[in-house]
Amino acid sequence: MAKLKEFILTNFVKSFLTLFVPFFIIISLTYLIKISNLSSKVNLDLLDFFTIFTYVLPHIFFASIPLTFIGATINTFAKLSEENEAIAIFSLAYSPSKLYRYMLPLATLFSIFLLTLTLYILPYADQYMDNFKSKKIYDAKLRILPKKLSQSFGKQHIFIESNKNNKFKNVTMFSEDKDGYMQIMLSKSGSIEHNKSQNSYLNLNNGSLYRYKDKNFQIIDFSNLKLYNNKRYYSHKILKPKSFWKKYLKKFYYFLLISLSPILILPLLITFGIYNPRYQKNRASIYILLSTLLVYIPAILAKEKASIYVTVFIMIIWVVISILLFRKKLSKRY
Repeated sequence: MAKLKEFILTNFVKSFLTLFVPFFIIISLTYLIKISNLSSKVNLDLLDFFTIFTYVLPHIFFASIPLTFIGATINTFAKLSEENEAIAIFSLAYSPSKLYRYMLPLATLFSIFLLTLTLYILPYADQYMDNFKSKKIYDAKLRILPKKLSQSFGKQHIFIESNKNNKFKNVTMFSEDKDGYMQIMLSKSGSIEHNKSQNSYLNLNNGSLYRYKDKNFQIIDFSNLKLYNNKRYYSHKILKPKSFWKKYLKKFYYFLLISLSPILILPLLITFGIYNPRYQKNRASIYILLSTLLVYIPAILAKEKASIYVTVFIMIIWVVISILLFRKKLSKRY
């Protein structure tokens, strides 16, 4: 019995790794494309890419693992069927129920891992990701390019001659204040600074301010002047997972169903994997596709309906269909 369990689990691990690597790479590339779309709006260095990838990594695992588990389970038992080893196992008085018991702890571990991602890791990853994106977009709005027109800082139109490491030279600014004065400000140097309250300001050095309205003309010289931006970066409050999922209840039902699917449809996957190779050949791919549809279509439906009753109903349907097919196709036959 121990050797049979080891044999099945060894085949499962091989099949799982064979499928997981390409799934992980494909899904990672999908997310990298999304990250590249963000990089078209803001400047992202290598560290920023690594940070964003860290935040989306839980989603990549969540997308890869259920698909891989479905494929690996069916492929494991399909291989036994194709090589006539399943017939030998049943001939030695091993029942399908024993095969199910061998796989149940493994399916439970996968569901626990997916539930951990859903209940604890994904809420924090999503929120930190949103704050990170907001901060980068905010910083991009403060980015001032040299020798380029139509740039602004707050209500000021700004032109700079050079920008090296956020140190400006020969800054020219134009604006109209609330009293109707036309203002032109010239400064030899400047830089964007941030204070602890997350306000940004333009720090100007050695310059002059020219103000004009009707026949009133003023010149003000300054050695240092701070101009505060009228925009402010607000980081969203990080919610606890319970509060987060209350806010995004639709997504929660989807993630919950996908997380529980390894346990709930395990009998169905074993049933799809065991067949008569004499009359049914190369069925694994079809059964993997069918199982994937049976999992994801109802999960998407639960997300759209956002109802606990629909979610529980789907769980019950999965269990009933899995048990009925398992008994009809395997238990009664073997």
